[in-house]
Amino acid sequence: MRISDVERRCLQVEGTEFMIETRGSGSDCFVLVPGIGMSPRYFVPLARELAATATVHAMHLPGFGAARRPVQALPIRETGRLAAQALRQLHGGRFIVVGHSMGCLTGVEMALADPAAVRSLVLLGPSINSRERTLRMQRRRLIQDTLWEPPQVAWTAAGDYLRCGRRWYYANAAYMIDYRLEERLPLVHAPIVLVRGEHDPIAPRSWLAELAAAGTAAVMTEIPGEAHAVMYRSPVAVARHCLDLAARS
Repeated sequence: MRISDVERRCLQVEGTEFMIETRGSGSDCFVLVPGIGMSPRYFVPLARELAATATVHAMHLPGFGAARRPVQALPIRETGRLAAQALRQLHGGRFIVVGHSMGCLTGVEMALADPAAVRSLVLLGPSINSRERTLRMQRRRLIQDTLWEPPQVAWTAAGDYLRCGRRWYYANAAYMIDYRLEERLPLVHAPIVLVRGEHDPIAPRSWLAELAAAGTAAVMTEIPGEAHAVMYRSPVAVARHCLDLAARS
């Protein structure tokens, strides 16, 4: 498969739909998991970069992007379990999960549900900062973040949020707010890299330091000049961390 080619598959797991876009080919396999409300569109620069040497699967999670909405919102542990099963249908080998924001939480649960399949984790701007675990604070941080993001990211997010709808967004946000990443991350034994943009108000440096201290296999790094959607404008830098981790795991 050429880097520019995209193959889209619709997978059903226990009645829940996942849409997966595949680029590239190679022995290393990366799975890109978007944040709340988002399709994988803002992952495209990173997906193209990784697809030069690897297989890349980008997920539309249930009710987001092109994936059909289930009857009710799913707890993050359940989403992770089903997502891991969906990847098993598509890819029989092991893979590296690259999650962004709430996608980091889903990625952790994928690793816990199927540790034999998940080689390692790259967590980009993981939510939710333990000191700001309210919807009000998250809305404030999201507004602050838009001041640092390129306009393309803001337009992509606005379109994806409108597509998923306010009610569905907040139904999933309730599970995101209640999730305790600092408690679940130490249960993962695979190597983990925590990545944030220098100006990310949603995932501050203190939060990543807390996670790195909690996770026995976690290390943290920072991309200069970037904000929350660190992989959009700096795909080469993020891909380097992904590929370095693949080489080590």
